[in-house]
Amino acid sequence: MPFQDCICFRLGKAARKVTKAYRDEIGEYGLTHGQFFLIVAIMEDEGLLPSELAEKTAQDRPTITGLLDRMEKGGWVERKADPKDRRSLRIYLGPRGNELRQPLLKLFEETNQKFIDRFSEKEWRLMQSFLVRLEQ
Repeated sequence: MPFQDCICFRLGKAARKVTKAYRDEIGEYGLTHGQFFLIVAIMEDEGLLPSELAEKTAQDRPTITGLLDRMEKGGWVERKADPKDRRSLRIYLGPRGNELRQPLLKLFEETNQKFIDRFSEKEWRLMQSFLVRLEQ
């Protein structure tokens, strides 16, 4: 099998191109790639526990904790005590996250759409099913 046909190589190459496209767009906001996707996940579902965010974003808990620490210092997110269990902290957008919600969501959607537009609707559904199969 030629090197270029290796699934790991092809997926990695495609992932790096997509990641670079996002990185080029989010640079002006001072967010890393990981922070950007975490903030988008929080915008979609505020009030999750860090463990729930880790599961949602397919990252480990220590990585999430480090990202949240830095993002909290920058005003992107806030940790608030869970009213039902004060030992637990839930994650919400902070002042900066709320202020930039719309531009960041627009960037997320437009950048994502640039890649989706390379496929027909049928191809995109197939691509999603292939990716799900690989993730299992």
